[in-house]
Amino acid sequence: MDRRTPITSGRRYTWLPALALAAVAVAGCSSSGGGSTAASAPPSTAGTATTPGTAPTPAAPPSATPTPTPTPTPTPAAATTPADTGKRPADACTLLTSLQVIAAVGTAGPFNGTHFSPVDGKPVWGCTWGSRQSYADIRETSPNVLAGLRTNPEFTLTPLPGVGQEAYLVQRKDGLRPEVFFVSGGHVYSVEVVKDRGPNDDANAPAEAAAASGLALALSKLV
Repeated sequence: MDRRTPITSGRRYTWLPALALAAVAVAGCSSSGGGSTAASAPPSTAGTATTPGTAPTPAAPPSATPTPTPTPTPTPAAATTPADTGKRPADACTLLTSLQVIAAVGTAGPFNGTHFSPVDGKPVWGCTWGSRQSYADIRETSPNVLAGLRTNPEFTLTPLPGVGQEAYLVQRKDGLRPEVFFVSGGHVYSVEVVKDRGPNDDANAPAEAAAASGLALALSKLV
């Protein structure tokens, strides 16, 4: 007989009565045990089931060292510079040393600084280094003085580029008594160099003009 032949329809359900009797017998044994089967049932694990044979992945432990919060760097306030820095010293005699005056005048020193006498009871900012015979000086003057020289036909004004805000070498028509006027920091200054105030003074005018121009250039950077 071929074992692969399907069971005929007449014999397909002959085993069902026997199976039902076996199920009734098992149920009777369970009820007579006082609910032991229900007591031994494992607790519900709904919602916690894991894949068989795979251990649950433990949660990562918290970091032992917390990440520091970066501290913002303060932005420095913008520096402001006033239009007039007031850089000139209160005492004009501190501007030059004796050696600097010797180099400008071209005669032996020492050249000690002295202040101008007050004019109309008001102090004059400035200083004279030397004596009545040979000296160099700087002093603040009125803007009206420079304005008057511009229109005075007895004087010639030669611009000096690079000295203060504006500057002029002022000389008489004959070229004598040179003097430099320059503007710096809103003030007007005059600078004069005299090599030898004597009978031969006229011959020194070109050298005095050059010395006053060079000295004015240096002083304009200090006031």
